[in-house]
Amino acid sequence: MKYLVFLVAMAAGVPFIAITSSLFPRLKRLFFAVMVVSFLFNSMTSINILSMEYYRGPVRGFEVTFADLIAWGLALGMLVRTPSKIVWKPRFTIILFVFFAYAIVSLLRAGNSILGWFAIWQLARAGALYWVTVNFFKTEDVSRDSIKTLIGAYIASGIILALITFKQKYLDGIYRAWAFFDHSNTIPSFTLIFMCVLLVWLLYEKDVSFLLFFLALMAALGSLFAIFATGSRTGMAAGAALVVGSLIVGNRKNNDIRAKRTTLLIIICMLIGAIFVADTVIDRFLNAPPASEEARNEFEIAAEMMAEDHPTGVGLNLYSKVLTETQEYRQHIEVMRNEEQAGVAHHIYLLTAAEMGYLGLFIFATILLIFLASMIIRGIRWSTLEQRLLLAVAMGFTMVCAIGFYEWVLRQTPVLYQTVVALGFTQALFDKASPVKERNT
Repeated sequence: MKYLVFLVAMAAGVPFIAITSSLFPRLKRLFFAVMVVSFLFNSMTSINILSMEYYRGPVRGFEVTFADLIAWGLALGMLVRTPSKIVWKPRFTIILFVFFAYAIVSLLRAGNSILGWFAIWQLARAGALYWVTVNFFKTEDVSRDSIKTLIGAYIASGIILALITFKQKYLDGIYRAWAFFDHSNTIPSFTLIFMCVLLVWLLYEKDVSFLLFFLALMAALGSLFAIFATGSRTGMAAGAALVVGSLIVGNRKNNDIRAKRTTLLIIICMLIGAIFVADTVIDRFLNAPPASEEARNEFEIAAEMMAEDHPTGVGLNLYSKVLTETQEYRQHIEVMRNEEQAGVAHHIYLLTAAEMGYLGLFIFATILLIFLASMIIRGIRWSTLEQRLLLAVAMGFTMVCAIGFYEWVLRQTPVLYQTVVALGFTQALFDKASPVKERNT
């Protein structure tokens, strides 16, 4: 039944979105917001063609999500309505394509497994989403309305996430809330970027109604609560640090009295919220099971061994398969020795080295660094809302990359899509936040 619904949505929904979004700008913005919110429900609104759910690797089928259908419809609509404003080759397209091409070459050299093509398809969809995001804002001239569209989507995501994690923790009695994801540890990486954006936007945007201000504040604080409700030690430390960072970005060179009052209100709310989650925080830091850390170390050793043995890697998404089938990479494993299907290295950089070789890791790290550098270089002037939003995304993105040393969740579609949209947003903001634009305003 789910597949039938998806076929109908693809056949009828994509053209409908394309036509209506090309005719009505408000519907175009609404569809984009719904697309971003749908990342939260990815597992419930997606299908896997040739699904292999038993596999322990990050990607387990040729996935198509509800967000993909909306993105494809928006792309067609923009091509019809505003072809002259389309940016055919968004910034950093070349290096992104190089990484994509190298991933294919690496996979072919590793044996051309269908499991690897699952991940290649995921990368292709993420690239399409990046293109759609950049062009959504460009065809809207990066207007305040388009920025508010993303803010509205973040508000909805934050409030929904807060409500479901509150229910799971305090009504259902679940120790570590997971919301709509496969694991609790997904929530911090999914949430951190938009939490920073909401906080900085709240503190610096002047044209905000009381209702929108209240909802944005609840979403930002609610997303922080959701992070703490997971019990993720890394996530909790990252969330607390980023709230402080967001308050600094929002207040530096900002003498607005509303910003000062909002900052005080946020601090008070954080102190109250700390009371609700204090039990989880204390217990997690004092009594976290050592087996989890030991298993991570064992998987990382196996990843290093694969990277040394395979100059171009064992193939994207094939770490788990190779670890399951190759005894020499399993000899040192004790914690997960009895698992029939081997797990995956949590250290995303070692995982990338194992699957794509050290050259693949270098390209991957270069992509992360150039995106981060572009945000910081253009945003560090602190003069406009757009520049501060660049710094907000930069902070959240940095922390997501740092979490990559402990978790591979950036390979999961919801976190990948959330990050790709944020990066596309920053590259659309890039020209808007330029010194020339600043002098002309």
